[in-house]
Amino acid sequence: MVPSVKVERKPPRSGRVACRSDSASARRAEREPPVDLKFRYFVDSNGRQHFNFVQHVWLQPQIEMAVTPVPTVALETLAVNLLTEVTRERDYVAAVGVTSRRVMLLASTFCDECLLTAQGNGWVIPRASVKSWLAAHLRKRSVNSP
Repeated sequence: MVPSVKVERKPPRSGRVACRSDSASARRAEREPPVDLKFRYFVDSNGRQHFNFVQHVWLQPQIEMAVTPVPTVALETLAVNLLTEVTRERDYVAAVGVTSRRVMLLASTFCDECLLTAQGNGWVIPRASVKSWLAAHLRKRSVNSP
């Protein structure tokens, strides 16, 4: 059984429009909000899992990403979504969404090395750590390839 999952979304912005005479300030206000530098996960008092990022890839259409204590499709889906967040490659079409072939090849290793060793009731993983892990494993694979 897969636990229920909720993605924490930022509250909607107010419908008010501010007028500025300074065009530089206006351009600054139009930018996207900064990317959270850490991936966060916790379980609430009802046992529901929460993430601070959106699931864009499903390995099986009916299975959401989730933290599980053993390897599962839900955990691998979580790994794929985390790794997809830190790479620009998009050359693999999953059941739902697009990711990278290399992400797909490394997802189970990421589960074993990072997700299965993390706290089950909550964790914070710096984005830079996930990006570094991916880069190191991609280098290792290219060195070991014929």
